[in-house]
Amino acid sequence: MNTSINQLVYELLELRRAYLKNTDSLDKRLVIDWVQSQRSRLLKQKFDKPFSSIDDHYVQSLGSLTMQKVVSNDITPVVDDYDYLYLTTLDIPRTIEQPEGKGTFTRIGPANKLSPGFTITTYEKALSYGNGKFNRNSIYAFVLGDKIGLYSKSGIHFGVKYLDVRGVFQDAITAARIKTPTWDYNDDYPINKEIIDQLKVLIINEKFGLTLVQAEDKTDNKEEDAEGPINVQKRAPQSNSGLQV
Repeated sequence: MNTSINQLVYELLELRRAYLKNTDSLDKRLVIDWVQSQRSRLLKQKFDKPFSSIDDHYVQSLGSLTMQKVVSNDITPVVDDYDYLYLTTLDIPRTIEQPEGKGTFTRIGPANKLSPGFTITTYEKALSYGNGKFNRNSIYAFVLGDKIGLYSKSGIHFGVKYLDVRGVFQDAITAARIKTPTWDYNDDYPINKEIIDQLKVLIINEKFGLTLVQAEDKTDNKEEDAEGPINVQKRAPQSNSGLQV
């Protein structure tokens, strides 16, 4: 079942209103920011665990991104293709951070999704790869600043006009609007049941000042898959935030 960010925000605000009867109204945009940041926090914790996998519910496609040549320096005159970097025209939202520095991408490849994807690595490693007889035509993808770049020792990467990019992004709203500019808060948000309850607990505890806990894990498998609803344990002191819905 799909979940929208409006649905998440509504449920959080209803919990807050139920247990802080006379509380001031709260700006919906602020709650949306909390949902985004806590989602990123939980996914990073999840992906940092050994042998973790990426659920497709978290993955977003940026659609077909146009590539462009960018002069690689301002010192020497441009002579040939090797004096250019090959980067996306659009800035790319940051993915969930990973220790290797490659970003949390599930695919960077040609716009034709039936074609094999490129090897994802770092900028420094991309420039050092491809020196062998059999990998000179290999194309390497990397993040450089806010762009995605391609490189190959043979220059074959300049033939890639459009790039298909899929990954898990920190700012899921910006990522959604790159592919679908009309996306709104009622559309599908990249999250699943596994972390929704954890996200609610963090926001209620840390942002609303309530004490909220998940039900006990009755399966005794040491996994974070608590059964039943989350429960508010006590009421916090009322605040005077003055924020408006």
